[in-house]
Amino acid sequence: MRRLWLALASLLLAAPAAFAETPPPVVPVVLKLDDVRTNNSGYLSARWRRLGDFARERKIKIALGVIANSLETPKPDYVNWLHGLQSSGLVEFWFHGYDHGVRPVDGKQAAEFTARSYEEQKAIFEKSQALAVATIGVPFRTYGPPGGGNLSPSADDLEATARVLVEDPAMTVWLYPKPHDKLSRELASAGKVVVLDRVWAVNIEQPLFVPNAEKFIAGYKQHAAKRRYFVIQGHPNKWDDARWAEFVKIVDYLQANGIPTVLPSELAATLSAQPQN
Repeated sequence: MRRLWLALASLLLAAPAAFAETPPPVVPVVLKLDDVRTNNSGYLSARWRRLGDFARERKIKIALGVIANSLETPKPDYVNWLHGLQSSGLVEFWFHGYDHGVRPVDGKQAAEFTARSYEEQKAIFEKSQALAVATIGVPFRTYGPPGGGNLSPSADDLEATARVLVEDPAMTVWLYPKPHDKLSRELASAGKVVVLDRVWAVNIEQPLFVPNAEKFIAGYKQHAAKRRYFVIQGHPNKWDDARWAEFVKIVDYLQANGIPTVLPSELAATLSAQPQN
């Protein structure tokens, strides 16, 4: 009987190791964080400042989508914040529209680049790139379209954007707003622009504006084995303390499992150097 109890005890002690969870695959993650801008008085919110401090403290890399009209006659505090983050090496500022505006088109609300011709989109890019160079010191290399409204972009809209990206000398990355399709694959195969697509189930916010660590972790585990990277989106200026805590849990998970955060341009360079067979 004593031998039986000893055998049972050894099995129980070994159980945690036997049933330990398999570590998830290590897949680089772009933290795509949208809507950097000041308010009408030029004030930058405490939520953005908290994010910058957190990135330095945890040494995570973050991709911040700048709304370019915030760079027109900016207040010194805002410029200093931008320059401080840029010099850290932890941040890439990407182009998230000139005004992120929504306007009526055919009875619906359209986002800034929806229902815009090639000429209109090109003019917006050129104006915004000039602001980036004047204020940040470098042009945007990455573009992520601003959302909003209830009118979906047409194929013509996206083709116009693709043409602008090819012609813009600085642009090398498109943070594509959906999974890969025919247009994005054709653009990527042309070689000048790397198109980083999305997996809807792997995201910071689920639903919009609400970080959810549990859903992110579940989505990551489900899809990581089939992916070379993830682009996950959030809107930090919409995060109260409870939402911020969920974002921190996501970063905790990434760092605990050795999952690197990378900048869009870094990831694009890596993918270009190691094309998929």
